[in-house]
Amino acid sequence: MTRRGGTLLLAFLLALPVAMLLAALLAPWAQKLLAPLAVFPLHRIFSRLTMLFAFGWIILVMLRSGLARRDVLGYGLPARTFGVQLLAGLAAGLALMAIAVAPLFALGLRDWNLVRLEGSGGAVVVALKGLGSGVLVALIEETFFRGAMQGALERRGARRLGLLAIPALYAAVHFLGRAASVPYEGVTALSGFTALTGFFSGYAEPLRIADAFLALYCVGLLLALVRSRLGNIAGCIGLHAGFVAVIAVFRKISLPTDNPQWSFLVGDYDGLLGLWIAVLTAACCLALWLRRA
Repeated sequence: MTRRGGTLLLAFLLALPVAMLLAALLAPWAQKLLAPLAVFPLHRIFSRLTMLFAFGWIILVMLRSGLARRDVLGYGLPARTFGVQLLAGLAAGLALMAIAVAPLFALGLRDWNLVRLEGSGGAVVVALKGLGSGVLVALIEETFFRGAMQGALERRGARRLGLLAIPALYAAVHFLGRAASVPYEGVTALSGFTALTGFFSGYAEPLRIADAFLALYCVGLLLALVRSRLGNIAGCIGLHAGFVAVIAVFRKISLPTDNPQWSFLVGDYDGLLGLWIAVLTAACCLALWLRRA
């Protein structure tokens, strides 16, 4: 790891705590300024400010490092080639996640819930919503993690750091909870810090999320390897979108069941993320790494 790479990673890691601190300080005042228009819940203002400040911090770091360029962010390909790689990644993501969820039904870990499907507008509507959600989430997260962070670290000669550290950060942010609610009448200048405490509620029981964290780390590592191999994030966006789309539909049309014999495969975090997803994505990482070699 180069010193410049380590400094850059530290700057990226500071984005979230700095954003949370600024949001905690400013959220009550923002709520008061917006009160003549509407009374927005403090936790919502806090969350939006955190996102705004985090993105602003990352942009500032990229600009000051001279790395705010399309090629560094992973958007350097011609539009046609980018689109082809994105669609190929989407097909791979849909297929891989279908392989991941199918055994859960066979092992009795999930049951179909077609009543919810009918109540949601039918299969086509659910599939389109899932795909739309997948593309939106993938665009934001891949631009942020594999684009800005990993791309910048690779340009600073810290490729291994980008491959190993960014997936850990990617996994960690998925367990940030919802900001704590504070009634409008009870908001004070320090209430933003009360909202802040809710963000870490997901870490109250670390052993409960350990297998889910490992699964997300392996998913992040797979996406990082794809980014490193292709030199852009088109395939990452497609792959990630496929993952999210299948999961969104999967959660809409099925319910978890109580099966103690196989429950260790999915843990109890969300009925999906666990050892099975970790093993499957780790195998994909190994296959991709060996093929690269």
